[in-house]
Amino acid sequence: MKTPVPTLADLFPEAVTADAPFAVEIGCDFDTAAMPELAARRVLDLFDGIRPHPMGAAMARHGEWVLILPPGSGHDMPWPWPVDHRDHGVLAVPPLNSGPADGLHWARRGNGQGRVFTAPLPLHAALPLLASLRPEPQTPRFDRTPVRI
Repeated sequence: MKTPVPTLADLFPEAVTADAPFAVEIGCDFDTAAMPELAARRVLDLFDGIRPHPMGAAMARHGEWVLILPPGSGHDMPWPWPVDHRDHGVLAVPPLNSGPADGLHWARRGNGQGRVFTAPLPLHAALPLLASLRPEPQTPRFDRTPVRI
């Protein structure tokens, strides 16, 4: 028997009728993986030919995407740059009818199969391929010459 695949409406039923973002506790029903939008789009490109697509729903706000992961995705698995993994805290969830004109909106409402969760293992395996996007650390200055801007 096939297990039903959770959708956004299953995980966030309030999103169907909400007219503003609302708070949901992270950890019991889902984890999150926040990353810069450019990195998330690169991961989308990396997974483009894979079916079913391993990336599910994503929220967007100010150049950052938050992916929804199955609960427990971070257990004994350190998440490298650029992911900020959370298994506790509170997530602001936008209404399903939000769009790019809203500050917080859905960049993806699931994949082609309607799955809300991103598959954590393929995502984790793809992260080293994003190393070229990592900002260079600023070189420390050891001289006493004042910096002029």
